[in-house]
Amino acid sequence: MLYLMRHGESSVNLTKTFSFRYVDEPLTETGRGQAQQAAEWLASQSIRRIYSSPLQRAVQTAAIIGQRLGLAYAVVDDLHEIDVGPLEGRNDLEAWQVFRNVVMRWIGGDLSASVDGGETGYGAVERFSRFIDRLPAGDENVLIVGHGGIFAAGMLSLCTNLDPATHDFGLANTGVILVDRRPDGLFCVQWDLHAHLTQPPISGMPEEVAFDDDEA
Repeated sequence: MLYLMRHGESSVNLTKTFSFRYVDEPLTETGRGQAQQAAEWLASQSIRRIYSSPLQRAVQTAAIIGQRLGLAYAVVDDLHEIDVGPLEGRNDLEAWQVFRNVVMRWIGGDLSASVDGGETGYGAVERFSRFIDRLPAGDENVLIVGHGGIFAAGMLSLCTNLDPATHDFGLANTGVILVDRRPDGLFCVQWDLHAHLTQPPISGMPEEVAFDDDEA
């Protein structure tokens, strides 16, 4: 089973700042607590390997969990968040609307869409697929710590049972996507498992541009 876990809360989640490549803030105290709660839950899941995005908030989450599980973690550049080009560092509603429009085109099947100077859906899916393909065959219970955007783009294209017309791709801080590797492809068992959290997580984007259930 693959455990795709979004990182714990960072300050950029509170300010809703695009920090997908170069803006790189650490976990908040709440985020560290979320990682510790996730680690306690994962201690019973027989995790064998841990991989992490290179961004600080993901690495710190993986380190906290790895310390609890007694496992080292490997940093993988292909797990970085989607490159949004000139939107990086912005947190205004106009920027979020631009990003939302690109994501809606991806959900509709147009993976050629991108923010000007940023990454296309094809590019995001290609590198995420490359990471999945390089996982050792037969590896069981692998934890992958990363980001909601790249996970959603990758799972939408690679999972055999996700319908973009009905699926909610939101993912809480330290929320987990459970994925089974089957002969015919990846199968999503559960999306956004976060029962380990004692406090409800905040939304990752402004309410004004949040996706409605009937859109995503």
